[in-house]
Amino acid sequence: MRPPKLWEAVLERLRDAILSGELRPGTKLIETDLAERFGTSRGPVRQAIRELMAAGLVVELPRRGTVVSTMTARDLAEVYAIREALEIGAGKAAIQRASDSELAALELHLAAMEESWRVGADYLVSALDDMAFHRGLIALAGNERMATMNEQMLVQTQLLLRSAAEGNPTLRSGMKHSAHRDIHAALLARDVGALQAALEAHYRYADDRLFAGLELAGEA
Repeated sequence: MRPPKLWEAVLERLRDAILSGELRPGTKLIETDLAERFGTSRGPVRQAIRELMAAGLVVELPRRGTVVSTMTARDLAEVYAIREALEIGAGKAAIQRASDSELAALELHLAAMEESWRVGADYLVSALDDMAFHRGLIALAGNERMATMNEQMLVQTQLLLRSAAEGNPTLRSGMKHSAHRDIHAALLARDVGALQAALEAHYRYADDRLFAGLELAGEA
């Protein structure tokens, strides 16, 4: 495996800073300051920022320059609509092509997620196991383009979840545990109709929970 290029290392550190909340939504990204921070020239920083813009984590605003994206309820609707469509398509493909053992292996992500809920882990920590389950579902379709698009949506989802959790602390409790189990059960049964119904129900539930948090965060 080749070592990462300098701009890739800068990209990883910037992405981590955004997703961890160190660089908050609306923070202006100044190339000279970031170059000094990372001990590099402006070129790698500029390339990293381009990649972050393509991923939706950074935007360029008139008279403000390049800033960390502020995720809104509209972003939630768009990102989750894409994720839902991708997973319905991926699920249908997985039912056709995945082995029983591959479908059953998604249980590992469910177990990790439920354990994090049981021990009261931070909401955003348990969300990583949640996204691992959804990533695993997409992977079973064996479609690289689908996986690439999904990964972009998952990165934006992390930023959405952070913003929503700050606006609505109740997201950290009261999570309905059955939604992912319903999805997994439909996959194991190779029931396309049940899978689509479970995914649609899951995303309606997620929309309802997160929408208020993003509205409140936008008013803060």
